[in-house]
Amino acid sequence: MSTAVTADLSEPQPLRCYRHPERETWVRCGRCDQPICMKCAMEGPVGLRCKVCGKPSRDALSSLRPSQIAVGLAVAGGLGAAVGYFSTQFGFFMIVIGFFAGTFVAEALDRTIGIKRGPRILALAVAGILVGGLLGGGLGLIGMWRDFQVFAESAEAAGIPNYPLDAFLLTNAPTVLIALVATVVGAYARLK
Repeated sequence: MSTAVTADLSEPQPLRCYRHPERETWVRCGRCDQPICMKCAMEGPVGLRCKVCGKPSRDALSSLRPSQIAVGLAVAGGLGAAVGYFSTQFGFFMIVIGFFAGTFVAEALDRTIGIKRGPRILALAVAGILVGGLLGGGLGLIGMWRDFQVFAESAEAAGIPNYPLDAFLLTNAPTVLIALVATVVGAYARLK
């Protein structure tokens, strides 16, 4: 008589994950019925799903409607313009103010277009801050230059030499750029 051990075929055998064939599993996707391991499993509305079936068709945190994009650009651009304008008035102190202004821009975006995250909302905030900030900073510099020209006319009558435009811009334009960078950093810290 032989004492060979025979496998009991009536007992169910473990399955192999379709993405990781070296892993045994007892779980199947609730939608497509493919065997999945626990690394591939996602919690679905009525059970576990594979990565393909469990991925939402539209991510609510990162999708934006065209109206939300327009409102977001207007809000970020308007606040960026204010930062750019005031950076010409307050100088290098705007490094600190700009960082907090960036968090304020991010909060304003959250309140106007809803709480969104991801690279799209970050690009929206950065684009709005930079475009609006450059416009506001440009307007602020033009206003300062006009005021300076009025002063220069009276100084020229007193014999004081004129201050050239390139020296004026090299002195005052970096404050606008530094304030905008600080604002972008503040918005990034809040939106990441």
